[in-house]
Amino acid sequence: MKRQFLKIIALGLCILTNINIQAQDSAKRNNPKEFAIKDAIDKGMLELNITGAYDQRVYYETMDNEGVHYGKCIKIILQSKIDSMVLLRLDCGTQLLPVDTTFQTMIVTRKAIFPLYPNQTYATRFYAMCGQLHDKAPYIETVFGIGGMADSGTVKLAKYLGDNYIQNMIGQHALWAFTDQADFEELKKYGADSISIAKTKDILKNVDLETKLTPKVPPVVVVVSDDITLNPYIVYSGLGIIVLLTTATIILILRRKKKTNINA
Repeated sequence: MKRQFLKIIALGLCILTNINIQAQDSAKRNNPKEFAIKDAIDKGMLELNITGAYDQRVYYETMDNEGVHYGKCIKIILQSKIDSMVLLRLDCGTQLLPVDTTFQTMIVTRKAIFPLYPNQTYATRFYAMCGQLHDKAPYIETVFGIGGMADSGTVKLAKYLGDNYIQNMIGQHALWAFTDQADFEELKKYGADSISIAKTKDILKNVDLETKLTPKVPPVVVVVSDDITLNPYIVYSGLGIIVLLTTATIILILRRKKKTNINA
């Protein structure tokens, strides 16, 4: 009887332990930890491959949907090396550095959160824009590594584009106007016209960035030399003359009014 009781207790403890483990696993799945993607790489949690998304062999009816310089123009393949699910964060404004430096450094233009599933591999795409006007645009054979954050002005602009869903030519021109100081004539080569450039200027003005499209107007400064000194007698004499002229003018006006009234 005693043995059976002990067996029941042991069985109950096993069941409770199993339930607790399952609950913990469920909690991990429902509330996975978030890591900066660069930190996760340094910890050996995954391997990844980042390339351009554009395939020269494929015909695209509308380039705006796929993008070459902008849009979801970067592909990422994530291969998990851990047995639990985590989230990977790629911050807006992060630089993607090409292995071949004849290609443009890319700027992430919308924060991305990638779920990293246990011991699985999958591919997806994310938003970015070119940050070097005169270098080549990325395609599927262009390999990138994750760099640091861009300069503060570029990051501010990238976040504005991401927050306002401006993942298009107008946004790309705004980025080049800042990173490369591109003017209207240069951006015309990449599709800009008077209507699009006005919208590009509005973006740059909204984030208060100085470019050739949105130059700062210098304030008017009046410089008075320290060598100039005013004699107080001259100042007082001038004030006295002004008072006399004002008084004489008032008297003259009153006399004319009086004369007019008498004649009437």
